[in-house]
Amino acid sequence: MSMVFCRGCGEEIHDTAPLCPHCGAPQTQTSSAVSGSLWLAIASIVLAVLAAICAVQVNSFDRDQLVGGSAIALVALAAGAINLQQKKPGKGISVTAIVVAAVSFLVLIGS
Repeated sequence: MSMVFCRGCGEEIHDTAPLCPHCGAPQTQTSSAVSGSLWLAIASIVLAVLAAICAVQVNSFDRDQLVGGSAIALVALAAGAINLQQKKPGKGISVTAIVVAAVSFLVLIGS
């Protein structure tokens, strides 16, 4: 049995207690304390920009460029969606990446 001190009153409590039995203070960090890094959001925006470059320079006769650009756009969409779903930092970056990647994908499949 492991014991810790309450964040509210300082009394000794069990380490798995969600609330202090003495004062009722919550013992877990709130969900507003976001942890994590921006690497997934940054990766999604970089991939979305690459997909946009492919979409702008698309040549409808170059099948490899269409497939590659579409794959990059789908990966950017997935990375942005995962970042949003996991509520990691960089929400604005992820939303921008999703929009850019979706438009790029639509341009590429429309070619």
